[in-house]
Amino acid sequence: MDSGSTPLTARLCNGADCQPFSAIVTRADTIIFEMADYAASIRAVQRGDSLVGAYSNVGNRGPRTIPFRAARGRWPAEPAGPALLGIWNAWFGAEDRQTPRILEFLDGPEGLLGTVLSNSGDYGTFWGGADGTRFSLGHFDGSFVYMITGEVVDGAIEGIFHAGLRSQTPFRATRSQGEPHLKPPTEVTTADTTAPFRFAFPDLQGRIVTNDDPRFRGKVVMVDIFGTWCPNCQDAAPTLLELYHAYHGQGFEVVSLAYEVTGDPEIDGQLVRRFKEKYGIPWPILLAGMNDTDLTAATLPQLEGFTAYPTLVFLDRTGRVRRIHAGFYGPATGIQHTKLKADLHTYVEELLSLK
Repeated sequence: MDSGSTPLTARLCNGADCQPFSAIVTRADTIIFEMADYAASIRAVQRGDSLVGAYSNVGNRGPRTIPFRAARGRWPAEPAGPALLGIWNAWFGAEDRQTPRILEFLDGPEGLLGTVLSNSGDYGTFWGGADGTRFSLGHFDGSFVYMITGEVVDGAIEGIFHAGLRSQTPFRATRSQGEPHLKPPTEVTTADTTAPFRFAFPDLQGRIVTNDDPRFRGKVVMVDIFGTWCPNCQDAAPTLLELYHAYHGQGFEVVSLAYEVTGDPEIDGQLVRRFKEKYGIPWPILLAGMNDTDLTAATLPQLEGFTAYPTLVFLDRTGRVRRIHAGFYGPATGIQHTKLKADLHTYVEELLSLK
């Protein structure tokens, strides 16, 4: 935060990945940092050399608030030793209910960096440091608050994944030997392919748009199931725009189905309009429902095993499902992000070549 001149400026950083706040408002002794992408804000009051306040967002079960305290200064650039760096296969949860994750750790100019990958995408850039065999990394993107703490013990990692105020999930990880650990993104969700993929939801003007709309007829269509509250969906938007601009002239169309936070068309519509304007999205975005995987699946009964936002459903020129890609690997995943983008381009070209 820079308060040496007017107006006040501030950025939200995870390592070297920094984003400006959408607005900063000062009211009496309170500073409000707005994060309009997620209908969220941080309210802070200066107490000595610290800021004390709370983060809050609109929440899908009512407003969510997390208190915080921030001290002046910079996080120390704390690298880790070779015992921690690299790729690890992790199991999150108790023994009777475990789910797979991949952990990646590397040293950067800002200290220890990391990310978490799952069957539904990645969790963004984590940033922190290590002290011997112990480590701690945090991530805050304006929508989710995470921390990973752990220790390398006898060549394995024993740790806790913290989400928000109360959620603490134990995990154990062993160093990857290159074997598959996560399910391939194209095998997470399946669909009925015997009939055209059906949808019917209102656009931002309230008009019902269906799969039978003339703009989709005879075209290769990518159905983007997403939510503006979802950082992975924010990460995916530039890649989806690349695909649209590269192939639209060859008969490629896109439609996004927004599953939002509140279920209130006015509030959700504002968030979707902001998203559309932020990225310059030229295709229709439809207000499809709320961001609950079971509710989403109920509105799209041809899907089986829906778990991830975003999920990309690729339709051939007859309107039938040819591939479903669950989740998205964003820039924090490095080479996997680059590979995913190349794979999506290749697959769209393949579908367009089919007659």
